[in-house]
Amino acid sequence: MKDDRLFLTHIKECIEYIQEYTAQGGDVFFDDRKTQDAVLRNLDTLSESVQRLSEPLKAKYPEID
Repeated sequence: MKDDRLFLTHIKECIEYIQEYTAQGGDVFFDDRKTQDAVLRNLDTLSESVQRLSEPLKAKYPEID
Protein backbone atom coordinates (compact mmCIF):
# COMPACT_ATOMS: atom_id res chain seq x y z
CA MET A 1 0.00 0.00 0.00
CA LYS A 2 1.37 3.38 -0.94
CA ASP A 3 1.57 6.31 1.42
CA ASP A 4 -1.34 8.77 1.19
CA ARG A 5 1.20 11.60 1.17
CA LEU A 6 2.29 10.58 -2.34
CA PHE A 7 -1.26 10.77 -3.65
CA LEU A 8 -1.94 14.03 -1.84
CA THR A 9 1.21 15.47 -3.41
CA HIS A 10 0.00 14.40 -6.86
CA ILE A 11 -3.41 15.97 -6.20
CA LYS A 12 -1.86 19.25 -5.06
CA GLU A 13 0.50 19.39 -8.05
CA CYS A 14 -2.32 18.69 -10.50
CA ILE A 15 -4.44 21.47 -9.01
CA GLU A 16 -1.50 23.89 -9.26
CA TYR A 17 -0.84 22.94 -12.90
CA ILE A 18 -4.51 23.30 -13.83
CA GLN A 19 -4.65 26.73 -12.18
CA GLU A 20 -1.50 27.77 -14.03
CA TYR A 21 -2.73 26.48 -17.39
CA THR A 22 -6.12 28.19 -17.07
CA ALA A 23 -4.99 31.49 -15.51
CA GLN A 24 -5.47 33.46 -18.73
CA GLY A 25 -9.17 32.71 -18.85
CA GLY A 26 -11.66 30.68 -20.80
CA ASP A 27 -11.12 32.25 -24.21
CA VAL A 28 -7.42 31.43 -24.21
CA PHE A 29 -8.09 27.96 -22.82
CA PHE A 30 -10.68 27.08 -25.46
CA ASP A 31 -8.47 28.39 -28.27
CA ASP A 32 -5.50 26.20 -27.33
CA ARG A 33 -5.93 22.47 -27.77
CA LYS A 34 -2.57 21.69 -26.15
CA THR A 35 -3.65 23.48 -22.99
CA GLN A 36 -6.94 21.59 -23.03
CA ASP A 37 -5.05 18.30 -23.34
CA ALA A 38 -2.71 19.27 -20.50
CA VAL A 39 -5.63 20.14 -18.23
CA LEU A 40 -7.44 16.91 -19.08
CA ARG A 41 -4.30 14.88 -18.37
CA ASN A 42 -3.95 16.52 -14.97
CA LEU A 43 -7.63 15.96 -14.19
CA ASP A 44 -7.13 12.29 -15.02
CA THR A 45 -4.05 12.04 -12.79
CA LEU A 46 -5.88 13.88 -10.01
CA SER A 47 -8.89 11.56 -10.18
CA GLU A 48 -6.70 8.45 -10.11
CA SER A 49 -4.83 9.77 -7.09
CA VAL A 50 -8.09 10.53 -5.29
CA GLN A 51 -9.33 6.98 -5.92
CA ARG A 52 -6.14 5.56 -4.40
CA LEU A 53 -6.39 7.45 -1.11
CA SER A 54 -6.88 5.14 1.85
CA GLU A 55 -10.34 4.62 3.30
CA PRO A 56 -9.22 5.79 6.77
CA LEU A 57 -8.08 9.11 5.29
CA LYS A 58 -11.32 9.54 3.35
CA ALA A 59 -13.35 8.71 6.49
CA LYS A 60 -11.41 11.31 8.49
CA TYR A 61 -12.58 14.08 6.11
CA PRO A 62 -16.14 13.09 5.04
CA GLU A 63 -16.96 16.70 4.10
CA ILE A 64 -14.57 16.46 1.13
CA ASP A 65 -15.99 14.65 -1.89
